[in-house]
Order: sequence, then structure tokens, then C-alpha cells
Amino acid sequence: MPTVEDLKKQILFDGLSDEEVAKLLPNIQKVTVVKNNYVFKEGDSTTGIYMIHSGRIEVKRKLQLDTKSKMLVMLRNIQSDEIKHTADGWETRFALLGKGQHFGELSILEGKKKHGAEAVALEDTELFILNTENFMELETTATETMVKIMKAIARVMSTNVRALDKRILKALTGQ
Repeated sequence: MPTVEDLKKQILFDGLSDEEVAKLLPNIQKVTVVKNNYVFKEGDSTTGIYMIHSGRIEVKRKLQLDTKSKMLVMLRNIQSDEIKHTADGWETRFALLGKGQHFGELSILEGKKKHGAEAVALEDTELFILNTENFMELETTATETMVKIMKAIARVMSTNVRALDKRILKALTGQ
């Protein structure tokens, strides 16, 4: 079981007091995912928000590319490992995540029952999970805490949008 100190190191709980984090402890599970195993696959049921205690996670998605799109990707000669062809088809990487970072929140915030991407452990990884039901319950039982958590999610999303903007510009200009 995680400690208050463990959870205070999570970006998701940035700005929460020790007391607020202590109240969350009974709702947090700790799991271990072995290297190269999936945390979840695209289409799996949404279970919660995952926080990385140790290890690294890659979040990616299979691409349904038609022939024209495949040719464009190859012709542009994108020198990146963000879009690649694998034995299972084309895929794009959304994120490489490490200690303190979280994922899985988009499915919950959008009210989706299934994940739209997949997450795989790049090394043996320990995760903390705040399940969907407990997350939603916080809206009514701990409103102030939930506002702080949502602000932390918004800050991460803002950073991700800026990074995506740079990636798109790089893909368009080839620089």
C-alpha cells in the first residue's frame, strides 16, 4: 500500500495537503507491471487513473492508414520513432512517461468506457491506481480536493498541447 509520502510525489496530487492525500490512501491500489506487458490495450475497459511510482510507460495507438497515407509517411521520411511500422501495423506514440506522471485520465474525463490507446511497460513498473468510481465520487465527497486534482490534470494537458504543437510544426516543416 502506498504512503502519503509516495503519493505526494505524484503530479496528480500536486498542491494537496498531507491530510487530503491521507484521505485518498484507502482508494489507491498499488500494482506491478512487468517489462513489455500491457497496462491496458486499446478497447479494454477503463479502470482508473494510473500514476507511475517507478519505471516507464509508453502510451501509443494503432493507426488505421490507407495506402496513400502510408506513402505520405514514408515519402516525408519522418525521422522519428513517434510513427513507426511494426509487425502489428502502423502505430503512433503519444507519450513516454516516468516516475510521478499519470495516464488514463482522458478516458475518465471523457466518460469513455473503453481506452482509445494502449499503455505498455518499458521496464518493470510500479503503478498506483485511483479507480474510476472513486475518482467520480470525489466530485461530491471532496470537492476542494477534486478541484486541485483537476487543476493538476489541466496543467499537464496544457503542457501536452504545447508539445503536440511543436511536434506538428516539426512534421510539417521537416525541421
